[in-house]
Parts: sequence; C-alpha cells; structure tokens
Amino acid sequence: MSELSRLAVVVVSYGDPALLERHTTQVAAALRPARIVVVDNHSTDANRDAVRALCGREGWTGVFPGTNTGFGAGCNLGAAAALADGAQVLLFLNPDATIDAESAVRLMAAVEAEPLLLAGPTVLGPGGEVASAGLDLDLETGAMRPWRRRAEHPGAETLPWVTGACFAVTRGLWERLSGFDERYFLYWEDVDLCARVQALGGGVAVIDGATAIHSGGGTQRVEGSRAKSPAYYYFNIRNRALFARTWLSQERQRAWRRGAVGAAYEILMRGGRRQLLHPVRPVSAVVRGLRDGRRDRPVRVLASARELRATTNPYIVQLVETLGRRDDTEVVLFGFARAIAGRYDVFHVHWPELLLTSARTPLRRLARRLLTTAFIIRLRLTRTPVVRTWHNLVRPDRLSRWDHWLLDALEHRTRHVIRLTDQTAPPLDVPTSTIVHAHYRDWFEPVVEAFAEPVETVERRVLYFGLIKPYKGVEQLLEAVADSPEADVDVRLVGSPSDPALADQVRAAATADPRISADLTYADDATLAAEIAAATLVVLPYKAMHNSGALLLALSLDTPVLAPDNEVNRRLAEEVGEGWLHLFEGTLTIEDLERALKAVAASSPDGRPDLSAREWPESAALHAAAFRAALLP
Repeated sequence: MSELSRLAVVVVSYGDPALLERHTTQVAAALRPARIVVVDNHSTDANRDAVRALCGREGWTGVFPGTNTGFGAGCNLGAAAALADGAQVLLFLNPDATIDAESAVRLMAAVEAEPLLLAGPTVLGPGGEVASAGLDLDLETGAMRPWRRRAEHPGAETLPWVTGACFAVTRGLWERLSGFDERYFLYWEDVDLCARVQALGGGVAVIDGATAIHSGGGTQRVEGSRAKSPAYYYFNIRNRALFARTWLSQERQRAWRRGAVGAAYEILMRGGRRQLLHPVRPVSAVVRGLRDGRRDRPVRVLASARELRATTNPYIVQLVETLGRRDDTEVVLFGFARAIAGRYDVFHVHWPELLLTSARTPLRRLARRLLTTAFIIRLRLTRTPVVRTWHNLVRPDRLSRWDHWLLDALEHRTRHVIRLTDQTAPPLDVPTSTIVHAHYRDWFEPVVEAFAEPVETVERRVLYFGLIKPYKGVEQLLEAVADSPEADVDVRLVGSPSDPALADQVRAAATADPRISADLTYADDATLAAEIAAATLVVLPYKAMHNSGALLLALSLDTPVLAPDNEVNRRLAEEVGEGWLHLFEGTLTIEDLERALKAVAASSPDGRPDLSAREWPESAALHAAAFRAALLP
C-alpha cells in the first residue's frame, strides 16, 4: 500500500520496552513503508538503552528526551520528528495497541478527505469487546458516556471526543493545533485536543471499518492487580478540573467543583475495592488530585541560589531567569527564613554542601548547621520534594559528621535527580532526567558587542581559566611547559587559586619562565571574554573531567579547546563539529599541546561550534518537567 509512505506512526513509550517489542513491531510490519517514530520518555537508563537498541534494529526513528515529558509533550516531540521527515498524516498509537494496514488506510483517507477532521478507529479490547467507539463529555456534569448512549440523554450539551490511544490527523491540522496542551501531562489531553479541533471548526469521528486492538493497562495498572497507578488517579482527577478551568463558564466550573468528590470516588473505584486494604497511596493520590485541581498557579520552586550577583555562576543566573519567563514555574531565591517558613512546592539544589560550608567563621558555620537542620525538618514535615542537579560525583573533603548527616537527610528527601550527561550515575534510586548544560552565547553576546574593537588572537597562546584547584591539573600544565624549554608556547593562566600554596606555585612558574603569565584575581565577564578571544586554544588539563562549564563557555565564544579524553567529551566533540574539541589521554604533555596547536593552525574550524541542542528555553522546559515530576504521587 504505497499510500502508507505518507504516514508516520508516533508511539510514546515509558518504562518497560517489552510493549514496543510485542506490539509496535507488529504495527511496523503491517504498515510498511510507514515511518515509525518512538519517543522514549525516560524511566531508567536500562530501558533507554533497550529502546535505543530496538529502534536501531528495526530502523525506527528514536526520540530521546532527557526526562519524562508526559504523554502529550512526548507526542509533540514525536510529531515534530515525523513532520521534519516529511510525513503528511500522523497516526498516534499507544505502545500497547496495534492496528492493521486496512484500518490505517481508512483513517488516512478520512482525514485527507476532510483536513479538519480528527479520526479514530473503533478500539477493541484484547478479547474483541468494544473498549471505545467515541465518547461524549457532558458539559453540565462532567460525566462521560459512550456515543451509543446518546439517545438516553436528548438535549444534553456534550463534547464529542475520541481516545488518544489511537487517532489520525493531517499535517495541516496538527500544525494549526500546535499539538497537545502539555499542561495535562497525562490523561484528558485527548479531550482537550478534540475540544480545540472543534473550536477551529473541525470535527471528530470514529471511522467505519477501522479498528485497533488495545490490550489496556500496560501503562496505567499496578502489576498483578485491578488497581490503577497513583498517577492514574491523580492526573484524571486533577486534569478534570484543569479542563473545566480552560473550557467552561464560571457557572459550569462551580457545578463541576460541587461534583468533584463524587467524580474522584468514581475514578478511584475503577481500581476496585481491594486496593483500599492498603489505602495510603491511592487515597493520597486522590486527595492531591483534588487539591491541585483547585489550584490554578505555577509550580513554585525554591532555588538554592541566595541572590543573583555579578559573581554568581552564569549557568545559575540564566536558568533562574529563563524559568522565570515560563507561565508554569515560579522561582524564588533561597534564604533560611523563606526556606523554613515560606511557601514553595519544590526545593531545587545544585551544590547542597554550600548550605553548610560557605560560612567563614566557626560561629557562622554552627548557625548554618542549625538552620539547615531546621530546614530539613520542615522539608520532612511538609513532604516537600527535593530536586537535585548532580554536578559532582563525590562530596568535598573536610565535612564534619554533622555535615554528612544533613547531606544524607537531604538526599533522603530527593525525589528527582537532574544530571548534565547520561554518563553520570547518581547513587540515588529515584527518577532521573538528563538535561545537558546549555550554552553561554546569549550571556556573553552583549559583553563582546561592547568591546571598542575586536580582540586580536595571540599566536600559539594557550589559556587556562577558572578556579585553580589541585584536581584541575594546572600543576601538570606548568610542569609540561617547564620540562620543554624549547617549546614555542604562550601559556596564560586566569583565575583564583584555591589555596596560598598553589598560588605561590603559579607565581613562581610565571617568574621563572617568560612564556608563562598569570592573573590570579577574579575575572569579570568582560575580562574573561577578552582572554578567551585572545587565545588560540583553551586547555583544561583536568586530571578527571565529568562535565565542565568552562568547556562550554570556551566553545560558546568560538575558541577551540583541549580537554581530557572520555566518553562525555568524545560525544561533545562529535556534537559541536570537527576541529573544535581536541582530546588528550592521561596526564597532559607538551606533545598534546603541540598536536592541538598544530591542528588548529593547519585547519581552523569553519563557522561556529554547533550548540543548537543546548538552547536555554528547551533546558528550562525540561527543568520545569522535572519539577512537576517530583510532585507526582
């Protein structure tokens, strides 16, 4: 069936990829040559690797967001990939559902004949029973009824809709709709989509002769039980209220609110009464769904940054500011008074040890520990989740037992981890999102534009910048240069040493060797941009590097970098393009420097490094999704 070449099947997967193996492979074989696009909403690294392998084996397009974006957002990502590949019709299908070629062609014919139509099949259960053949939402009461019961309710004002488990739309209609409303995360997004189709003057229909088989429960049921998952209860209850706020008059919203408890009980009873033998999780999900359904406000995030100053890490500043431009997230800055007594939904921390170690005197450190203890008690009493961005693999030295106890307690409250690379393996068994370090181009663009004239590159200048600490390998860089007096290099060090002995070592090297110069003071943005622009090559001689903001900063300012060879940096070198990131193995040597300088001189990289995957709006969207995920029951 050549017409299927215009079709793309979009499948959003979460959790065990066995559903894809069992169902989507059948669909792909039946609908060939249709495109198959699988979006893996991250659950675990093992599942992610299995989905990658399956997509590679089957020739499917894989989309791998760094976090669990939710069903609607996952569909939007998959649709974007399918449309970019030329698809004219989109067929959305659950991973626990199948459809045959004849039914798919019928759906395609229907939507291509009526471009404003959203079309679904009759959905059958695994035993052949009708599971869904169109539903009506009663706008007066919020009740759902199958289309076959319309005669029992003459005159009722209803919204027709079809299940998101399987439906088709044209490219043109999807683009006019701008996809699913991602506020819903899971459930009711299909009802909202059908409402928007009809608001555009379109319609929804179940197409005669088209059927799909939905095994059901693969994404919503507690294994071995009739009970549903807490997420099923929470989102069905919460999103019912969200839909009402979005679409209904004030009078009807009040009517739905009056019936909210009864509707919540009906949703809970879909999981049977036996679940009430262990009622905490399901009942808690119901209560939270009712509560959050009444709240029409963004998620309020307490950030661990105290204030945004000129010396604050630009990564933190840009994240806070970009999140602040979103409608679904409100960021407030840290202060112990606010942390202990203020209102917020989530605590987001980058370097938790700074809560304890940034005080300089013993008395202040004692006060910090006491306040942090009170703060953690508040987190426990209010069950406020912690989201941790995992920067360092190990804790710093010189922490007291009390410090370790407080950090352990904070980790116990951590409900979600954000990592900057999927090579990071946090030691906590909690949901994890990979959100890559975004670039610094927007931050430094006005700084560079303010220069009176362009900065000239100094031939064969090698620059190290940033804090000078023992693990960053500056001593090895100095030794490599000192041991090779014949080497034609200009070494420049810019940054503050972490201790006086290290500062003395750098000054002694600069005094003894005219090829070495150093500025061991804090460098503001203008100074840093000028130093990087003047360098032929930035060198980061770290003994071990996991992820590096300095590396991204140099690339953001279009300067090639020499950094340690590891899997993270090999992937980054491939991402940014040839010639921008050079790698060395083991301890840095003068030969490594010479090789990188020779490569840059012989073939200066074209254009700019490709940092398109590291835009701040996308990073903020993934952070917002992680904050919402931390609040899930």
